[in-house]
Amino acid sequence: MEIINREISWLHFNSRLLQEAADNTVPLLERLKFLGIYSNNLDEFYRVRVASINRLIEFNRKNYPEKVKKSEELLQEIVSYIGMRQLEFNNIKTQVLKELEQKGISILNETELNEQQQIFVKDYFHKHILPGLFTLILKRSTDLSSLPDGTIYLAVDLSKKDSDEKHEFALIQIPDDKMPRFIVLPSFENKKFVIRLDDIIRYCLSDIFGVFGYSHFNAYTIKITRDAEIDLYGNVSKSFIDIVAESIKKRKTGAPVRFIHDKNMPHPLVSLVTNCLKIKTSKNAIKGERYHNSKDFMNFPKLLGDEFVYKKIEALSHRHIKNKVRILSSVKKKDILLHYPYNSFSVIVNMLREASVDPKVKSIKITLYRLANDSKIISALINAARNGKSVTAFLELKARFDEEQNIYWTNQLEDAGVKIIKTISGIKVHSKLILIRAKENGVNYYYSNISTGNFNEKTAQLYSDLSLLTANQELCIEVGKVFYLIESAYQIINFDHLVVSPLYTRNLFMDLIENEIKNAQSGLPAWINIKLNSFTDSIFIDKIKEAAEAGVNVRISARAACSLISHTNKNLQTIGIVDKFLEHSRVYMFCNNNDNKIYIGSSDLMIRNLDTRIEVCVPIYSKEIQKELVDIFDIQFRDNTKARDWSSNEHNVIRETRETEKVRTQYEVYNYLKILNS
Repeated sequence: MEIINREISWLHFNSRLLQEAADNTVPLLERLKFLGIYSNNLDEFYRVRVASINRLIEFNRKNYPEKVKKSEELLQEIVSYIGMRQLEFNNIKTQVLKELEQKGISILNETELNEQQQIFVKDYFHKHILPGLFTLILKRSTDLSSLPDGTIYLAVDLSKKDSDEKHEFALIQIPDDKMPRFIVLPSFENKKFVIRLDDIIRYCLSDIFGVFGYSHFNAYTIKITRDAEIDLYGNVSKSFIDIVAESIKKRKTGAPVRFIHDKNMPHPLVSLVTNCLKIKTSKNAIKGERYHNSKDFMNFPKLLGDEFVYKKIEALSHRHIKNKVRILSSVKKKDILLHYPYNSFSVIVNMLREASVDPKVKSIKITLYRLANDSKIISALINAARNGKSVTAFLELKARFDEEQNIYWTNQLEDAGVKIIKTISGIKVHSKLILIRAKENGVNYYYSNISTGNFNEKTAQLYSDLSLLTANQELCIEVGKVFYLIESAYQIINFDHLVVSPLYTRNLFMDLIENEIKNAQSGLPAWINIKLNSFTDSIFIDKIKEAAEAGVNVRISARAACSLISHTNKNLQTIGIVDKFLEHSRVYMFCNNNDNKIYIGSSDLMIRNLDTRIEVCVPIYSKEIQKELVDIFDIQFRDNTKARDWSSNEHNVIRETRETEKVRTQYEVYNYLKILNS
């Protein structure tokens, strides 16, 4: 068996997105979107993972010089791998855009416009772009070290006709806040045309610089990616919100980890820009194509029919949730497991809305990590507070790239009278919990929701997640203990049912694996099924290897990074699935001599989830729900369409099964749940 580096493993996952973009059975506009997701993921990888490696190199250079070489070798391997994938990306993009053109949609540049389109472009530029355009004349003394990333720029080479003066240079920021990257042009001969925003600016450079006597213009796209880690420690006299807010501002001017420029950009201009950015080493500079920020393909105009995008699924009603019956009444009768996006997230929103007006409900507590821009969850909580309920919310201000929005929601909730639990320094709260307390016949009665995904209406339509609704009072009381754990700023608390990080997850799951090993050695049934996002913890990897070698049948479905690669051990199977929906749920199943122990929750098997975050996994006691989860996991391992086999030396090979027909997990799961809930 082989163990691969976490970062390299993640890059293999991102490469699976390129496979989806190259797959001509995927609808054409979805293939374009996969190119955008790949690009967006890569940007974040540089901002977080590459930035962290650079920080580690600098730290080791000062303190542990003997460790520098290993980190530098890893960085070189990353750069080499990404370089190879970039060639693949460009080839796939060329093919997808060619097919788009065959369907009657062309992306034009500024030199390909007909007369009508030229008039349109000029008008669009003056009405929508020019008023908010950021333009800067570049000198050797210009300081661009505070130039924010997250957008692209045009570096412009300027010169005057019949002039012996040296070329001058300017920098233009491409607006990206509320303006689309792709602008639809007037149609011509039953064909549709699109132009990039940057090419509109290129076409109109004379309108910007002509008044200053310049007559020749050449513009080249550049892009800066900065270190996105933020410093959350410092002045103890400031509130945590103030510290996070200041750190967000500093993030925008973090150290450059990548500078991409048009490969045709003249050397004097490259040299000037890198000098102004204070980039001291050429290793951060990358020669690219004419266009950057391919992430914008995710929002490409929908100019084709419905057959060129994935068909929207009709959300399935749940068999135990009836119309005109209070959701909490249904939960009181039995545990209910929701499968997003196959079941609608509106169940959770409606449950909170009901609770906000129910006279029996006295309090609501919730943990929030990432929220939709127009969050109905927030609206329900505010409504509950206005109706006199005691509402308590924890918003994780350290949720990367969502810090600013979470500060906004914190202020909105506080203004409505919601109690906000302060963020715990050094610990992220990643658990997804709701606790509702009602007064029924003079006695407190509790309802809980424990989820694998965020309370986010948007991602619940895009991510495959699980959400348990329960009125099991022992479980609910322990959910209350988690809130006490958070409110008390992390005290040691005993749990008999919930598996809570960083207190117990590592030890309990280790014990459950050890139990399977002992059962296998005793000739008893022994198996382990694990579905998660990432599996990179070396201690668990060694334990899983030990289990497989002892005869335990182990199956692991890891969507993203998986540092465990199996080759010859028939007892160990590892796969990764990438498809229409992002596989996001975490499920841990143990045979336990046919008395199954099954858990769902927020935790992956990574050091951060196990040791530095408050994560919660809940045991599934309902035999009916246990069967659902086992059946769905079995479907995943029948997949021969979207399941990549991690057991191969060649990463991302579609898994071969004994099935005579094509099996596609997400379609099969939908059909399974449709029958189950009919």
